[in-house]
Parts: sequence; structure tokens; C-alpha cells
Amino acid sequence: MTSPARSPLLRPAVLGGADGLTIVLGLIVGLAVSRQPPGAVWHAAVAGGLAELVGMTAGVWLSEGDSGFMVAAACGVAALGACVAPAMPYAFGKGLAVLLAALGLVAVAAAAVSWLRPERGVLAAVQTYGVLAVAAVLTGAVALI
Repeated sequence: MTSPARSPLLRPAVLGGADGLTIVLGLIVGLAVSRQPPGAVWHAAVAGGLAELVGMTAGVWLSEGDSGFMVAAACGVAALGACVAPAMPYAFGKGLAVLLAALGLVAVAAAAVSWLRPERGVLAAVQTYGVLAVAAVLTGAVALI
């Protein structure tokens, strides 16, 4: 149950942000492990982010229509931002420094998602980073195939 002081847009924004981070981390790890050109990460993140915008907005709107379109759009916009922002270093460079910068941005955004979750604290952080770790391991493993 959410506190009355919390914005009704916060829950869908956290949902979209967490989903967008999972997508972009999977793209970053999968494309890095499979040794794709750095530009591929940027293009995949932008394309994935736009798909996230539409998909997450539609998903919330179609499943929770009584919440209103603005709530659904908050989810989609957060997913877009979380998917594109960590990949921005790839728009400007390549190499290990860019990979580390992108992963650092994922970590910072994940900290924000953890802090905004209703649970907060250590449990929220462990769950949030745990989900991201699973996504990274799975996408890295698939990239080796």
C-alpha cells in the first residue's frame, strides 16, 4: 500500500524505470560479450527505448485503464529514459571506459529505483540489483552461443 503523500505517477514510473534498466543492461552486456560494434549498443538502446515507451505505456493503459493515460505514459516515459540514458556514452565513444561509464549509469539509476520503491532499504536494493544481475548473466550467456 502506498503512502498518501506519494504521487500516483511514482509506482508506474518505478515499474517503467526498472524495466528499461533491465532491457538496456541486457543489451549492453549481450552486445559487449558478442563483440558487436559500440554503435550497435546505442542504436539498440534507442530502438529498445522507443519500443519500451510504446509497450509499457500500452501495457499499463490496457491492463489498468481506470488509472488513466497519464499514469500509463509515466511508465512508458520512465522506461524510455532508463533504457536510453545509460547507453548515452556509446553515442560518443567506444572501449572499456565507455562500457564502465554505461554500467555506472545503470548502477546509479538502479540506486534511484531502489530508493523510490515502497520497500526502500536493503531489501529494495538487493531485489533491484538482483534482477539486474540475473538479466546480465542470462544475456551474457546467450551472447556466448
